[in-house]
Amino acid sequence: MPLKFEGSVMQVGNSLRITIPQEIAKHLNLARGDAVELWVENGTMVVEKKVFSYDVIWAFKEDILESRSNIVENIKAHLSQPLGVPLYRYKGQLTIERERVTIKGIDAVSKEAVTLLFFLEDVEDVFLGWDDTIRRWKDTRAWIRPLRIIFKDFSESKTIYIYAKKLEDSIYGRENDNIVKIVQK
Repeated sequence: MPLKFEGSVMQVGNSLRITIPQEIAKHLNLARGDAVELWVENGTMVVEKKVFSYDVIWAFKEDILESRSNIVENIKAHLSQPLGVPLYRYKGQLTIERERVTIKGIDAVSKEAVTLLFFLEDVEDVFLGWDDTIRRWKDTRAWIRPLRIIFKDFSESKTIYIYAKKLEDSIYGRENDNIVKIVQK
């Protein structure tokens, strides 16, 4: 059953503004700076906290280093770009909320389900480009820049390389720039 709250409409410049009552903000887990989506349906306005979701392929640093010794995987990664997929180990979905990143998918080798969760406050570094692990022209045809995120997992730092796309898109890596902006806020 929907909850009903009363509020008022204010004019600020050329815009009309509605404040969100604290009860609703608390229920939606909204805080200052969060993105929301608004839409109108049959005369009713719906407010929903925006969650950023992407299809992703990813690999840990160790996976990339290991895959270098696999000639077949290396050749596939070189020949597949710019329209195919670069080196990866896992395939699934990435979701970014205000405080955390969740990645769920399947291990391409073992076919097991995998879930990775880390908090944005635990991110140590975000970098878009090639480095000593994914080397331009040696490990990739270099059309799609990898997104590297280093985060703390308990007392250990982990490095993950991500290629993200919109759910309806076909080319991995196109959304890496957007993820950098969201994670670095």
